[in-house]
Amino acid sequence: MTKLPIVRYADLPPQPWKNGKGITRTLFSDASESSGEWTWKISIAEITGTQPYSHYSGVRRGQVALGPGAVDLVLNGRQVLLPVEGTIVFEGEDDVSATPHSEGFLDLNVMGFRECWNPAVSIVDSPRLQFEDGVLQVLIALEDTCTLNGEQLSYLDAAQLLEDSPIEASGKFVVASLTHQHA
Repeated sequence: MTKLPIVRYADLPPQPWKNGKGITRTLFSDASESSGEWTWKISIAEITGTQPYSHYSGVRRGQVALGPGAVDLVLNGRQVLLPVEGTIVFEGEDDVSATPHSEGFLDLNVMGFRECWNPAVSIVDSPRLQFEDGVLQVLIALEDTCTLNGEQLSYLDAAQLLEDSPIEASGKFVVASLTHQHA
């Protein structure tokens, strides 16, 4: 088995949200080192108290509630209860605010500019995935007992699937996918 590079969540530095109202940790993105601009990004945000989400014009967002506890979202004035491991997709222009039910609440965000990427999120047990041309796939561990190609993962550790690198995974994962939109 090819050894995939693992991003260890515990090693990621916090970064401020675009609106400055919270912090996030980026797992993967195509951000330019010089400008910091990206067309896709996968990150984990900490939500403390009621917070408005940053607006991202032209971006589609997929979200997974990681917990602890559920989160109440207000999406364009509509109330949405997102339980732990619940998923939702919405537009970056939408007015969204979140109120977590418990302290220490985290959510996973998969964001891509609509003209380039279509994000999707799902929860799977012991996934069997193959690299697909035009699709970025990232596995994020939801348990401390997850393994990937025989390597032990901690909660929220992640790996991106690479071409010619089959995987063997055990445990519960978020699969974050971004499908490239061909012009």
